[in-house]
Amino acid sequence: MRKDILLPGVAVVGGAAGFLLRRWELSTAFEPDTGLPVAGAPATWALIALTVVVAAVLAVLCRGTHRVFPGGYDEAFGAPNNALYLTVLVAAAFLMAASGLLTFLLYLRHDVTAFSRVLLALMSLVSAACLFVVGKNNYRMEGRGKYSAALLLPSYTCCLWLISAYQARSADPVILDYVYQLFAVIAAVLGTYFTAGFAFERAKVFRASFFSLLGVYFCLVTLADRHDVSMLLLFVAFALYLLATAVLLQYNAARPEGPRMPRRLQPEDTEEIEINREGTPDEG
Repeated sequence: MRKDILLPGVAVVGGAAGFLLRRWELSTAFEPDTGLPVAGAPATWALIALTVVVAAVLAVLCRGTHRVFPGGYDEAFGAPNNALYLTVLVAAAFLMAASGLLTFLLYLRHDVTAFSRVLLALMSLVSAACLFVVGKNNYRMEGRGKYSAALLLPSYTCCLWLISAYQARSADPVILDYVYQLFAVIAAVLGTYFTAGFAFERAKVFRASFFSLLGVYFCLVTLADRHDVSMLLLFVAFALYLLATAVLLQYNAARPEGPRMPRRLQPEDTEEIEINREGTPDEG
């Protein structure tokens, strides 16, 4: 079976099952009076077992011989006329923007007071714009992926997100309250980091695929946690972005080696063609 179908299926189906188990855990695995976890709760162990199984399956399926991608990012993530990919990326961009705007609104209403959340909202808006740039480049095969800042900024956003999430939860002694949230953000950091690596001559197909899909799984699981709406939107946005990235990478990695895709003509290329035409004598 094609990995570009099987791998996202494992991440999404596993994430949906993890979401249900997390809801079960939150309702049964904590003492109602103290909020402390109940030792040996079946829901807790079931979710841990599912997480280990999903991570192991993803690791096994992502391993193997991969293409070298001499064309770098633009070859690995080229999506010529792939309307589904572009739709998913645009949806992720709009959700990121909505998350940032909603956080600003909560800040103005004093429902959000942490300055790190305000910075995260700003970075979410910037990352949303970056996704439009990335989607346009990949869809139209513009060849502008090398050294692209638009690929780095979502990773920086996830780094700031990790700091903000830790600050908000650092005083909570019950790690089980927020551990899946942290796992989701950490996986998103690594997934976006290794994806951006393709643009900087550091192509790692296994790592980019594995951590992106693991990020999808954890983002779906933590949707069951008690987040405000802006955070829920951000988790869904990054789940979509990581999913689209992993699927596209696996699809291109499975394609047979062949001639490199022609890049889009630049103005200097057109001028060179005209010069060559002028210098070629007419055939009798």
